[in-house]
Amino acid sequence: MHVVSVLYNPTLTFVEKLGAQLLMWMAWGGWSLIVFALLDRVPLDREGWRRALAMLLPLCALIVVAQIFVAAGVTRLYALGPSFGFTSTIAVGMRTSGAVYVVTFWAIVGAHAALRWYDAWRAESARAAQLSEDLSAAQLHALRAQLNPHFLFNALNSVVTLIGKQPKDAERMVVRLADLLRSTLALSSDQEVTLRRELELVTQYLGIEQVRFNDRLTIAWEVDPVTNEALVPALALQPLVENAIVHGTSRLTGDGRITIGSAVEGTTLRLFVRDNGPGPSAPNARSGTGIGISNLRERISRLYGAGATLTLADVPGGGAMATLTVPFRISATT
Repeated sequence: MHVVSVLYNPTLTFVEKLGAQLLMWMAWGGWSLIVFALLDRVPLDREGWRRALAMLLPLCALIVVAQIFVAAGVTRLYALGPSFGFTSTIAVGMRTSGAVYVVTFWAIVGAHAALRWYDAWRAESARAAQLSEDLSAAQLHALRAQLNPHFLFNALNSVVTLIGKQPKDAERMVVRLADLLRSTLALSSDQEVTLRRELELVTQYLGIEQVRFNDRLTIAWEVDPVTNEALVPALALQPLVENAIVHGTSRLTGDGRITIGSAVEGTTLRLFVRDNGPGPSAPNARSGTGIGISNLRERISRLYGAGATLTLADVPGGGAMATLTVPFRISATT
């Protein structure tokens, strides 16, 4: 700008030179707002990049021409060079500044993309950190739920009772307790596991409970083999089964029955745990469903958003059914 002013208008003061520069770059500030507004509506991402480019290319041409006329106006205002007609202004402007303006336009596009990608990276990092924290909390809760003093007391009391009468059963229960603790501690940091792996943990847990309740607890399985390798939230079924025992079958004077099943419904995997207890709406039902259910509901919300649900309802004829639905996806390692 200093060289141009010396050649065409030597009397131009520093303030006037600064004003000319400000007018030039303030225009680019306005063009940036237009570009940002467009990219906010039509993101330049993997799904919409073709549509975004189809709109950005004509916008680039429009803004470059508009900036050429802004520069021409500033030139006339400060007598920085000769004036041309409409067509000549575009031709001269494209020859002298067109490439610079095109590069500036796409630099603005790149800056917007970088900002959005950085925001997405931060959000994903925060989400991953929260999910990792949730899984750790779920593992700790599983240990508390399975090995809390009351549970451990009942399990060990059953062992003591069985030692004299049924030493083989007592030995089997101790082994199951050790296996359950080992399996829970060996869980990886993955947010999802296959349903087959989840059912193995539940089977170990139920094996201990069946010894406790002797012959008064029956387990039925209605698992669709197609779902065995489907991905489910880690430690998702155990709190549902625990809830069915604590709030359902343990309150019966007769035999308790728990049914665990899975099914594919379109693009959704449905898991359910049904018991023949009094049901959540019974007059003498215990209030609440336990911290395990609440924690599980929060975890699936963070994992799948609106794509997952967890419900607990009465079963006609008595009992309760907990139903968990998640997107149906097969593990890539199978």
